[in-house]
Parts: sequence; structure tokens; C-alpha cells
Amino acid sequence: MEMEELIKKAQRGDEDAFTEIIYTYKNLMYHVAFTYFHNEHDALEAIQETTYRAYSSIRKLKDPAAAKSWLLRILSNYCLNELRKKKRFVQGGLPLQLEEPLFEKIDLSDSIFLKETIMKLKKNLQQVIFLKYFQGFTTKEIAEILDKPESTIKTWIYKALKQLRLQMEREGIADGR
Repeated sequence: MEMEELIKKAQRGDEDAFTEIIYTYKNLMYHVAFTYFHNEHDALEAIQETTYRAYSSIRKLKDPAAAKSWLLRILSNYCLNELRKKKRFVQGGLPLQLEEPLFEKIDLSDSIFLKETIMKLKKNLQQVIFLKYFQGFTTKEIAEILDKPESTIKTWIYKALKQLRLQMEREGIADGR
């Protein structure tokens, strides 16, 4: 069955259709949540909460074609709120796709500082950094997930990287080049 048809059925109250939607995206949702928390328990809890929130508000989804972005937005918002609430920082190594000059000369031992610094950014800037560098989403995909224009996402990425670079230069972790 096509995803848009499943969404419409779920919006009419078909629980099986909703379950199939969640099942379709469960691996992606787990991967995203695990990137934020780096532990299975919190990742599964995030998926459970996202499932509940999505089920509660599926009737508000205006564009069935945007179901994936809508679910990931709910998940991403939940994860960031939980990290902020618990004042926890993501643990683990740096993401694999770090192409910006900011990250070129960072020792892996500085990764905890980097992640703590990311968590000090405004919520929207944290989101774009996590989605782009920890999840590997393109600017266009991030714009869809966050329901913002691509130009806004590019600006947020620029601002976030600039703020991170300045903070790291202050701490002597990155040079000012």
C-alpha cells in the first residue's frame, strides 16, 4: 500500500495503517534517536514517545507526502528537549562526515567539548548540526524535516559553525584559520 494512502487511513483512525507507517520508518527513527543519545534505552524511549505524539496528532498532518519529515521533526524535537532537560551530552566519537574547516584539525579527545559546545547553541542551531553532521542529511532534507526554507537552513548552519568555531578558538582547540 502506498504511504499516502496509509496516512489517510491512519487519519481516519485505522490503527493498523498507523502501525505500518511506524514500522516503515522504525529503523530510520532508531538511527536518528541513537545518534542523539548513544544508548539503546533512550533511543527506544524516544521512538515510543514519538509514536505516541504522532498517533495523537496524525489528523493534523496536512500533507501525507511529508510523513517521513513530520515524524523526524517530532523525534528530533523530542530528543533535543530531553537532552536539554536532563542536561546530558551526547557521548561517543565524532561523526564520519565532517567536511567543514572547523572540524579538520580537532583531536578526537576534544569531541566531548565539541558536543558540549553544540548543546549550548540555540535549539534550531543544534538541530541543523545534528541532522547535517551526525545524520548526514542534505540541506534540502533538513529543510523538509524542520519545515523551513533551504535558505534558512543554510543560514542556521553558517551561524552554528561560526559560533562553534569562535568558542573553540577561545578554548584553544581550533586555530583561527
